[in-house]
Parts: sequence; C-alpha cells; structure tokens
Amino acid sequence: MRIWQPAVWVAAAIGLPASCGAWQIAAGGGLLAGFVPGSAPGWQFAGQWSREAHVGQRWLVDLTASQFATRETPGGLLERAREAAALVLWEHRAPFGYAFRPWWGVGAGISHYRFDERVRLNGAGYAVDSYPAVSGTDWDLAAGVTVPLSWSWSVGITAQTGFPSRISTVSMIVLWRLL
Repeated sequence: MRIWQPAVWVAAAIGLPASCGAWQIAAGGGLLAGFVPGSAPGWQFAGQWSREAHVGQRWLVDLTASQFATRETPGGLLERAREAAALVLWEHRAPFGYAFRPWWGVGAGISHYRFDERVRLNGAGYAVDSYPAVSGTDWDLAAGVTVPLSWSWSVGITAQTGFPSRISTVSMIVLWRLL
C-alpha cells in the first residue's frame, strides 16, 4: 500500500534496531483534529520508539496512521482524509515536580495524505458533484508533549504542520508501554 511507504523509508533511514535493547516501545490510539476548516475529529493509531540520549533528554520516533473527514455542511465539500506520518522528535524532560515530569519535544518528519470520497453538497445536503482523489507528501514540523501517568501508561499530544500543503493537525493519544 503506497500510504505506508514514506513511514517505512524514514524508519529504515534512521536505523531502528530489530532488537529493542535500549529502545522503549509504546503503542496507542486516540483522537485527531485537523485544522482544515469544517473538519470533524477522527482517529489515530501510533507506535512510538524512544531512547534516552543524555539524562533528561531522549529521541522519540513516532509512526502514525490516522483518518478524519470534513463535516457535512450544505453547499460544502465532503471528503475523507487519511494520513500516515513518521516524526522524529528531540525531547527534554521538564521537572515541574516529583509527580509531574512531562517530556517536551520538537522535531520534523514526513507524511503522506490522501483525500478521497470527495463530493460537493447542494443547499439541501444532497451530493451534486464528485471529484477525483487527491494525494501528496509533506515535510512536517512538529511539537509535542508526553505526560507519563504511570510506568506503563502515558498521554501524548502532538501538533504538526505539513509543507507545502499547510495541512495542520493536533492529536491526543493514550499510549501503553510495551517494552
């Protein structure tokens, strides 16, 4: 499937090890909101690999698959969006207190998106025109925060903007640490 190819290329390029050794692996899912006018919340699944580089600093590799749609509005364009992304973030642990120590990070990556099932609705809400699917690949800038809730559970919030399409998303996922 073409949508996964950019994520696989980035993961191979940074050399993720087959054995987990010093890497910690987490997986999860959650909600995705697009900053596309009229978009509805969608879903997102994520796999994360993290490795401490220095005390209080780590690398985070985030692979995601997501989907959202635009809202049905009379006279509007209704379409479904799918995206696969790979991000690499450099994170720093902020010790706000003994119990609250989130990871803050910035980074970059690549994403591949596809808009399909594109129809124009008339004033009564019926489909009057259909349009071909549109797809493309973006370079992304991202910022994120990961808040550990326990040894196994954490919440991750990531905001990213793609260039040249300027498609921006904010996601909130619940992660479960596998290793």
